[in-house]
Amino acid sequence: MKQTFAFISPVVDSTQSAIRTEAYEQGVDLYNRGEYVQAFHSLLDYLNADFRTKYGNADGTEFHIPHGSILVHIRIADGFFHINADFLNLPEKGRVAMLRQVADLNLNKLLLPRFVKNGDKLNMEYVCPLSQSHPHKMYFVLQNICHIGDKYDDEFCTKFGATRCYEPQVTPYPQEEVDRIYEGIQTLGRETLEALKEYGADRRYGYSWNVLDTAFYQISYFAHPQGQLLNDLDKAVNDMDADLPTEEVVSKGKAFLEKLLAVPKEKLAEDLYYTDTLVSAKRRSSLKNVQENFMNVYKEATEAIQSENYERSAVRLLYVFYEAYFYNDMQDDINAVISKALKKAGNRSLEEASEILYNAMDKIMEGDLDDEDETDFAAGMEQVQKITETMGSDDMQVLQQKMAEAMMSGNMQEYSRLMLEMQKKVMGIMN
Repeated sequence: MKQTFAFISPVVDSTQSAIRTEAYEQGVDLYNRGEYVQAFHSLLDYLNADFRTKYGNADGTEFHIPHGSILVHIRIADGFFHINADFLNLPEKGRVAMLRQVADLNLNKLLLPRFVKNGDKLNMEYVCPLSQSHPHKMYFVLQNICHIGDKYDDEFCTKFGATRCYEPQVTPYPQEEVDRIYEGIQTLGRETLEALKEYGADRRYGYSWNVLDTAFYQISYFAHPQGQLLNDLDKAVNDMDADLPTEEVVSKGKAFLEKLLAVPKEKLAEDLYYTDTLVSAKRRSSLKNVQENFMNVYKEATEAIQSENYERSAVRLLYVFYEAYFYNDMQDDINAVISKALKKAGNRSLEEASEILYNAMDKIMEGDLDDEDETDFAAGMEQVQKITETMGSDDMQVLQQKMAEAMMSGNMQEYSRLMLEMQKKVMGIMN
């Protein structure tokens, strides 16, 4: 591999979590005081400050909140919390096989909620008294419903031909974004396959594994997919950690990538849409946990650069940066540092990319998250203000008057002397 792959701008600029930790702590205090409904309201505020007003009634006793392609219904009545989510209509064919898998989910994936069959329709349901609604417990109930529902509705529609019994509250990407993402996947896919061919010829399967897994992470980064495409990418990433010979793992991953590249644009567009998320499947980032996750690659990249192995450092840094977005809702200040470096390092020589990416990594590991552009701009504006103030001072106005008089009299020697004096004053301000 002679240079890094192209950078493709993400469809979502900010990846920062909407979570507000202070609201959770307030919810626990309210629960301990027996104010159960208010405690649940604080839990919703913890997940997203806008959801109570956006998706709830005026009394705060009923909510209909979208999460991906499912809709979570919450009702507070008669001293109980009633939580349910419409799931799917059972298909005519394949319903027995689907119900077997639903039974397995009830036993092994769902904890407190349960799938319930009402005629030909499946719902997820959970009911509990207000007094048993500790915020910690209710968070995991909502998380369980959201993650299982949003993952398996798409899978069961694809696998068994089930149909949705509700209309997902989603907004499809504009056509120009679909076109851009489709072309991005095609470009990245071709570059990845070419790199796999080069590395495979030299039996450098460790590098093959890294660039292939990075490609899956990068697609998730810029496309921000939902539905079955998200499920497929999750599975592809998980399969890259299979306990098999690296060559075999790479071969399976390559087959998935080739299959993805063959998906028509119209089919791909079905899983490209904006939607709200009640409980994110990703971790909320913090500088500390990001630094801990980066530490091993930071050391590895440092050693690689010291030995002038820029290929190794560039490949590993790209891997860990895109991986971080796959597993974390990245806070804005860290996102600004990483995304700027990724963009700058795209389509660069490995040595150039290595330096750019390592500098970004170094800033994060040092906790230096200031935006250099903003800092430089602010400093520049401060200098301009100082110069403007000084130029308007009495001594500078006298100096300008003397320069005008020297110019009018043709005394260029005096004019030059006065100009030099003014420059020294201005330079003194800037320094």
